[in-house]
Amino acid sequence: MKQILTIAMLTALLAACKKDQYYLYNDTARLQFGPAADRIYTVSFEMADTVKPYTFYYEPAAVTEDTVYFDIYAIGGVSGKDRPFTLEQVALEGVENAVPGVHYKPFSDPALKDLYVIKAGKVHDSVPVILLRDPSLKNKNVQLQIQVKANEHFQPGEVRKLWRRVDFTDMLSQPAAWNASAVQYYWGKYSRVKHSFMIEQTGEKWDQEFLVFVNTDYALLTFWRLKLRTLLTDYNNAHPGEPLTDETGETVVFP
Repeated sequence: MKQILTIAMLTALLAACKKDQYYLYNDTARLQFGPAADRIYTVSFEMADTVKPYTFYYEPAAVTEDTVYFDIYAIGGVSGKDRPFTLEQVALEGVENAVPGVHYKPFSDPALKDLYVIKAGKVHDSVPVILLRDPSLKNKNVQLQIQVKANEHFQPGEVRKLWRRVDFTDMLSQPAAWNASAVQYYWGKYSRVKHSFMIEQTGEKWDQEFLVFVNTDYALLTFWRLKLRTLLTDYNNAHPGEPLTDETGETVVFP
């Protein structure tokens, strides 16, 4: 009998822990990040876009700011009135953290208050993060990690979905589409030297948009792989004994 009671108590405890971890979302309105609205029911995209790389590198000098967006969701049903929400920066250890007012517009800026609202009758919105093109970004990357903060309208939702991060710079940087192992199979290890070579030799940006476009078309993928191998061979032949090497000293290759 004691064994049965023990098992029953453990089962109840585990159920309670699971309930606390994921919430029933009927106690109060909660807020959390998520994937794009058209992917909300696709499990593989549940944690998509947690970290977004961005660079001002491709933009004209006149562009002094730009915006990246994250999807955010109110859990617990709709409301008949607009519900402002609150975000805050979280300082990360071991990295260069973005400075509010220098690298991005602070979420507390009164001019932005209307941007951080779940509208009446809605449970989803896009969160704008306004990045500033500070001259310091010419020489470094900075990280901006944001998270949901409780206010009078919302409590935080599921713990692992409370944050998002932007890694940004004004230097040539690795597009997000190059991060996937399947993509690296085609283009090889990323380096700024390789990336710069691809841009200079082909006249294409090889940014996020172009990479996604090429990677989803097998004919284009095959064409550009062969083209870049040929261009690299031509370069190395024109520089005997001095093959193209990247910023780490490794010889640049295309698989």
